[in-house]
Amino acid sequence: MITPTGWLNPTRVIGLSAYLFALISCGIAWAGSRGTSRRRLAAVLAVLDAGLLMDMAFSVRFLLHDSFENEAIAKGLYACRAGPQLAALGLLGAAAAAVIGLAFQRLRGRTGATAAACGAILSVSCWCIEVISLHATDTVFYSTVGGVMLISLCWVACALMTGIGILWDASAARALTRHGANSAATPALPLRDS
Repeated sequence: MITPTGWLNPTRVIGLSAYLFALISCGIAWAGSRGTSRRRLAAVLAVLDAGLLMDMAFSVRFLLHDSFENEAIAKGLYACRAGPQLAALGLLGAAAAAVIGLAFQRLRGRTGATAAACGAILSVSCWCIEVISLHATDTVFYSTVGGVMLISLCWVACALMTGIGILWDASAARALTRHGANSAATPALPLRDS
């Protein structure tokens, strides 16, 4: 049994707080963007951040890692895992770069949305890196800085990118809507003969 103090260690508290912030930010952006085309991104990011928050609470990534590890041990492949792990990390890096490039292209002109999407992509990448669990990356991610694991600082950075970015995008959308409404309400100046 895990005691509450063992379950709520500083690293987990930071992760829960970071992804709760991102989830709430996406919810606010989603609720505030009714009637706009920007609502879908906020909804997708909210679902993703809810999943990451649940993962923080229940450590699904470690259960998945342990499942892969047990399968490799059962098949006698555990000693040969470094090559496939490096290949998986390489594919992950290429996929993350491609998706970030696509986000920049699709969200051109929407700086906040681009930051939010990139934060989410990096969050998923960190999650995958933890599942792959190469010894060298684990050594870096799980080293402590000021009493918390370095990975928690990555979670905070990614969650802040997502949360602040989606709020920025929602604010920009509202400003555009207000500006459009003000422009439509302003009557044209009458033409006069001079």
